[in-house]
Amino acid sequence: MWSVGVPHLIGWTGFVMAVSKFSDTRRVDWALKLMARAVPKLAGIGVEVLGREALEEGTPYVYVVNHVNIFDMFVLYRAIPGYVRSLELAEHFSWPIFGQFITATGQIPVDPNDRRVTAWGLRRATAMLKDGDSLLVLPEGSRTLDGSVGRFYPGAFRLAIKSKVQVVPMAIKGGRTVSRRGEWRVKSGKTQVVFGAPVSTDGMTLKNTDELGGRCREIVIDLLQGRRGPGE
Repeated sequence: MWSVGVPHLIGWTGFVMAVSKFSDTRRVDWALKLMARAVPKLAGIGVEVLGREALEEGTPYVYVVNHVNIFDMFVLYRAIPGYVRSLELAEHFSWPIFGQFITATGQIPVDPNDRRVTAWGLRRATAMLKDGDSLLVLPEGSRTLDGSVGRFYPGAFRLAIKSKVQVVPMAIKGGRTVSRRGEWRVKSGKTQVVFGAPVSTDGMTLKNTDELGGRCREIVIDLLQGRRGPGE
């Protein structure tokens, strides 16, 4: 699977980088969406999307989701409709191939150890939301080791409150059956991406950040454990 997947990734990366030099990243978004479909399929991973009908077309959202494996971003970009970009750790932009790819596709760097980098990234994310684009955040900050959902960092929820946009909790189910943190082996299997109902930030201030984050984390856990259905 790696022998097929890596050359495929390199090819797409080269294409996106070339186009991004003389065109806006929006114009290569179709290529990113197509890649997000192709990579899991080449790895033998089926993707089922549930609950997407709860979203309103053309509305910007902050999407928050549990972080499972290296395929998360592919299945998420396939599942989420419209133009969306994500917050990425600044160190990822220096990785071979992957770093060039996320730079070319317009992902947004943040660095817990560098306030200037993070401040710039959050300003850019705020501008995107105000322009009607959506933002994807993995608020745990790292992939799960045991399948549990870790604490959510507050950045995504501050952005949502300040920008007055709704937060959409999401859950990736079945990801650990195909790939796990610390293992390079990939198994064929099926992954589900489950959307919860959008959570309003109306009337909230930054004092409600922890409350919002805690509520969204509970929804993600409920979606994972089946206590809440798709779109609920």
